[in-house]
Amino acid sequence: MEFSRKLIDSSGYDRPGFAAGYDRHRPRPPAALLDALCRYARVERPALVVDFACGTGLSTRAWSGRAERIVGVEPNPAMLAAATSAPGVEYREGFAQDTGLADGCTDIVTCSQALHWMDPEPTFAEAARILRPGGLFAAYDYDWPPVIDPEVDEAFDAYQWRRGEMRRLREIQRGADRWEKGGHLGRMRESGPFRFCREVLLHSIEDGDADRVVGFAYSLGLPAAVDDPELERELRVAELEEVARRILGDRTVPFLFGYRVRIGVR
Repeated sequence: MEFSRKLIDSSGYDRPGFAAGYDRHRPRPPAALLDALCRYARVERPALVVDFACGTGLSTRAWSGRAERIVGVEPNPAMLAAATSAPGVEYREGFAQDTGLADGCTDIVTCSQALHWMDPEPTFAEAARILRPGGLFAAYDYDWPPVIDPEVDEAFDAYQWRRGEMRRLREIQRGADRWEKGGHLGRMRESGPFRFCREVLLHSIEDGDADRVVGFAYSLGLPAAVDDPELERELRVAELEEVARRILGDRTVPFLFGYRVRIGVR
């Protein structure tokens, strides 16, 4: 768990006000994703869904009304403090490698936009332990930026490249690095506890405006979460905002998010 604690410390996700912006600007899991997971778990209404690294509960609350009980597990107290309640949903502080839940208790385990923060082997082992036979583990990520406009997307890509270079330097300095998302499926297959693994691609559409473009950029965490004018100038956040406001004005338009879902059936 030392690996996970280092990444929490380096993420910027515990900074004041960050969780509220994250919850406001990040996308919600689409219904098609939940439908696909239920189909592969061979259950219409899961008795229990467990959501690893649930953050503010975006990926946990999506199951409210679709499962009898949903448990979100999150190690970062600042994110958990911003988690919103919903019917059937409960939250607990803890790591994905050690949930404290009973063996074989759940139909579905999810991990939204978070597996790259985790040590994969103990995470897969814990998911397999708490899943019933035939239950499934799903690690899913959305691509960014969402599909908005060529010029806006290009400006976001440039911002993300600058941020990524700075993040890599800081994480090397702090002795914390992340697992590459592109290797998730291979690591799941090699881990052993899942009898069948595959990747599913789908998308969702949510409304957004220029404020959401900028808010989404800040929701990516360190270093953009730091309240540092010099850093903002270095990252050229103002350039991204200028493009978003010039192209979108005060319009609300569809944002298309592409999802990559890695499924492992126990």
